[in-house]
Amino acid sequence: MTKDKIKIIPIIMVIILAFMVPFVSAENETEEGTPVENVSTEAENTDTLEEGTTSEEPATSTDNSFKQEDVYLTGDKITIDYVVDGNLFVTANEVIINSQIGGDAFICANSITIGEQGYVFSNLFAFSSNVDIKGVAYDLYAFAQNVNISGYVYRDIRVNTGNLNISGTVGRNAFVSCDNISLGVAEDMQEGESTVITTQGSISGNLNYTSSSEAQLPEGAVQGETYFTKASTNKYQMSSLLLSLGSMVASAIIIWLLCLWLVPKFLKNTTPLITSKKVLPVIGLGIATPIVLVIAMIILLLLGITASIGLLASTLLVTLMLIATSVFVIATNNLVCQKLKIEKTIGIFGMLIVCAIALWALELIPYVGTIIAFVAGILGLGIISYSIIFKREKKQKDNIAKD
Repeated sequence: MTKDKIKIIPIIMVIILAFMVPFVSAENETEEGTPVENVSTEAENTDTLEEGTTSEEPATSTDNSFKQEDVYLTGDKITIDYVVDGNLFVTANEVIINSQIGGDAFICANSITIGEQGYVFSNLFAFSSNVDIKGVAYDLYAFAQNVNISGYVYRDIRVNTGNLNISGTVGRNAFVSCDNISLGVAEDMQEGESTVITTQGSISGNLNYTSSSEAQLPEGAVQGETYFTKASTNKYQMSSLLLSLGSMVASAIIIWLLCLWLVPKFLKNTTPLITSKKVLPVIGLGIATPIVLVIAMIILLLLGITASIGLLASTLLVTLMLIATSVFVIATNNLVCQKLKIEKTIGIFGMLIVCAIALWALELIPYVGTIIAFVAGILGLGIISYSIIFKREKKQKDNIAKD
């Protein structure tokens, strides 16, 4: 037990240093390979890429049959022309969807296009440089440099972007943080020097947007109310974003390396805690742990004699809260690597960076980001508490069995 307590000291020291590490980035270096799926498909009967395939040919799946479960894909350029009756998870350079996706679509790519025949029946979560929706999505959650909606989003959009152009339709409300927003396609009709808007977009509900300046929106484009919030012009805003991203990635890497060195079994046991029936106890412990520690800290501080122990409890609580999100990132990364059958350490390391960046981006989404951060912290605390409590119970049972 003394040895386990001593291990906490370097963890605390390294976490503090993690927040001073500069920005870390990673390129998608996945080879153009065959998509990996967790469904029982006729893999032996389908056409696979031969060794002579050139790098110019995209990693495209041409199977037109239904995929009855969740699909996991990775590659350079991926085009989906078959129906997916489940959730879709993609990490690639370019993604094109020309078919129906029955569940949620989670996509991390440089370019994402929902074609005119594309239809995402549930939520589309996009982390990309460019997002182009020509087809249909139910709800859109995006973190991108450019977002263009010429198709239809049935319900809400929640986006954090540099440039947002809506020439299609948003069926309900729009929650936007952007530099520039427009609701129409402007084309020069060569009638003097005037520019004429030929295609006007529409938002059926309310528009809540944050920008550096108020946009001139076409009359009637927003059927509900428009709420504008002026963005901060603090010159350190971008550096703060980069610092927060660097802290997220660096802390996840450092905690992962420490766990790999000190408690490798803990890394293997995180995935079942968020994918099985144990997830409810994990959530319960994640909520109860800070409450119990705060109550204990208050009681110990009030007693006076045990004030030093109370301060130790407060330090423990702060430490757990600092590493909770990183633990959640590690657990998510293990799950993704398991689904994609990534076993090499370098591959796991690279995917860890991707998962950390993805979570950071999701936390920037207005309103939703706060909820995501809270859930990630609760699950991370729960994983830590569950592992400590039940590991101790297991040791006691093993000792009793030996006796």
